[in-house]
Amino acid sequence: MTPLVGAGIALVCSLLLTPVVQRLAQRTGIVDRPSERRVHKRLVPTAGGVAIYIAFWLAVAAVAWPPGRTQLGMFIASTLLLLLCLLDDIYSLHPAPRLIGQFLVAVIAFQWGVRIEGLTNPLALLPGQHYLAVGWLSGPLTVLWIIFVINAINWLDGLDGLAAGVCAIAATTLTIMAASAHMPTVAVMGAALAAACLGFLPYNFAPARIFMGDTGAMFLGFVLACISVIGAFKSTTVLAVVVPLLVLGVPLGDAVVTVFRRARRRQPIYNADKSHFHHRLLARGLSMTQAVLVIYAISIALCAVALGIWFR
Repeated sequence: MTPLVGAGIALVCSLLLTPVVQRLAQRTGIVDRPSERRVHKRLVPTAGGVAIYIAFWLAVAAVAWPPGRTQLGMFIASTLLLLLCLLDDIYSLHPAPRLIGQFLVAVIAFQWGVRIEGLTNPLALLPGQHYLAVGWLSGPLTVLWIIFVINAINWLDGLDGLAAGVCAIAATTLTIMAASAHMPTVAVMGAALAAACLGFLPYNFAPARIFMGDTGAMFLGFVLACISVIGAFKSTTVLAVVVPLLVLGVPLGDAVVTVFRRARRRQPIYNADKSHFHHRLLARGLSMTQAVLVIYAISIALCAVALGIWFR
């Protein structure tokens, strides 16, 4: 019942806090302005991720107190990331300090216990040989995973309701996996994250009254990366390494294609454009809502496959 209690607290907090953050953003001028790389054509309050952040951590603190070392490290790192993203939402920072900040929070998370310590080898022929300890590669793999997922979710946040909905689907899937594997703290965090996204979604679905901004997208990416490491990646079953890749298949797939496309064109990876998967759906004539629902459906399908592998 504990994950459900956490989810309820996060949902209520997110529903109540989002309009408060919306009004504060309007009064302080923290708004997203139309531009060539934006889909929207009007000023929209941003930094809605602050509401998601508060709702998530209030729920986790309420049902999983006192926090363990790993959860405390995640709180410290995510708070630093939130402050960095607030500055970015206000001042549009250069990509360099953003990347440095992401690296630092990933290192903090690793030092406090978020660690990829092994990977499954689905090609192993003999029983007992399918789990490989990564040794000294644990640090680089964990840091790279966290940074990549942070940016994948940030790049996904291009249409009203898209990132919040996809992250809610992914977090729900990770919650089910954690609960089945008797990982109560991971299940609580997954449930709280999913509910915080769902509480934000009524204000963010088209036409959006508030955007989550980098404060939301990067926070969601950070937490999803961490709970997948301390949850799904901990499994020693064959093909377990595939599970988090499927759960986050849409943002990760889009991010990989984006990196290769920009590298092929000799463009800086951090240069924003309108060539993401959701932009291509719009170019094919789908409305914003239709494009978002199509991506929801793909995410649900990939998560269903991941659950099938998890429970096989």
